[in-house]
Amino acid sequence: MSFTRSLAYVFAVAVYSSAQAGTIYVDVTNCPGPGDGSELDPYCSLQTAIDNAGLEGDEIVVAPGTYFETIDFIGKAVWLHSSDGPEVTVISANGPDGADSAVTCASGEGDDTILEGFTLTDGTGTTVVFLGSAFEAGGGMVNMDDSNPTVTNCTFTGNSADSGGGMYNQNESSPTVTNCTFTENSSSGMVNNNSNPTVTNCTFSGNTATNGGGMSNVFNSSPTVANCTFSGNSATNDGGGMRNNNGNPMVANCTFSGNTAATGGAMLNVFNSTVTLTNCILWGDSPNEIVEAADPITNVLYSDVQGGWSGIGNIDADPSFVDPDNGDFRLSPGSPCIDAGNNWGVAGLMETDLDGNPRFMADGNDFDPGCGEPVVVDIGAYEFPGTPFDVVFGDLNGNGTVGVVDLMILNECLGSDDPDCCIADLNMDGVIGIIDQLFMGSAMVEFVPVTAVP
Repeated sequence: MSFTRSLAYVFAVAVYSSAQAGTIYVDVTNCPGPGDGSELDPYCSLQTAIDNAGLEGDEIVVAPGTYFETIDFIGKAVWLHSSDGPEVTVISANGPDGADSAVTCASGEGDDTILEGFTLTDGTGTTVVFLGSAFEAGGGMVNMDDSNPTVTNCTFTGNSADSGGGMYNQNESSPTVTNCTFTENSSSGMVNNNSNPTVTNCTFSGNTATNGGGMSNVFNSSPTVANCTFSGNSATNDGGGMRNNNGNPMVANCTFSGNTAATGGAMLNVFNSTVTLTNCILWGDSPNEIVEAADPITNVLYSDVQGGWSGIGNIDADPSFVDPDNGDFRLSPGSPCIDAGNNWGVAGLMETDLDGNPRFMADGNDFDPGCGEPVVVDIGAYEFPGTPFDVVFGDLNGNGTVGVVDLMILNECLGSDDPDCCIADLNMDGVIGIIDQLFMGSAMVEFVPVTAVP
């Protein structure tokens, strides 16, 4: 069993590169066009390029500029990307046909539909009908009806909607969102409704909503959120950073700070929600960090929570951010969050931190051997510089392989919830049991490094 997973967009980009698909060019300076999509005579409209692309495999290269239009991928597996990045390439939904969602995926798009390197702004949302009522959703981007695009290196800013100002995912739409920024959107940075996106290396800041300023997960949504920061988001009711109402996110190595709400400054969890936080920092949110209502299940492990929270490996200590007032949530030397996480909490999720540095690095001045295996991963979205390590899933004695000795260590801890030996809790459920034995058995058959030393 391999616990090393590369992000979907990496594979998607590789497919385009190897298939030598056709290339279409777009440049707003060629308007009124229409152009023919060639490099010498590019289209001036993004939608025109999509309309004229093949059903799959085409690459659409977009020159810098502001494109006043709304686009729909109409089910096509194309790689739409800017040539020079989101800072200079903008899709503004405030076009001549009136505002709508800047980008729409509602035709079953898969992860080979790629949006990369844009700023999406001025969107007000697509009309969505849910339980007999209509509302505007997904000002920046809306993904509906089993649409699962790959979104990378994009900025969602200044969008508004009734729900999901930045992005709205509905009806089993589970995009892969990587290296994106959600800022100053109203009605939440992202709303997931019966959807399970994978969100990594993203920042959510300055977003507002009635509930769930940064992110809201409702109606059986189970997103994976890793290496993200939630800061300066606000909710008039609850869940400044994140709100989970019948939502079941897995949150790893994230930082929540400076979020505000009437209750649950960092997070509010409501009934029928099972929320798992591992290696996370929740500090400086107002008026409190985590609030539970109507008996949800909140599992917090190896996290730094201001005011404390029960759970193995949790601490309540100032994380010593470098400059939180200016949005720098990196760790200062001597931070109690250095080498205080759990390696298995990030296994298979990420190889690098939010800065792109190796995720498994040990500080020689603050080295915690844990239960045999060096604990080298930090708590929070950023890894403090140190010595890179190869970490092998299931290697409890730290010798670089998985074998009988590791199984013996695990068996000695069966049924234990002793925080001094919780490194054997491979599935991170707070108890060492049969599932951990099964994971160990698979790891013994074929052990794979969680990450490689560069």
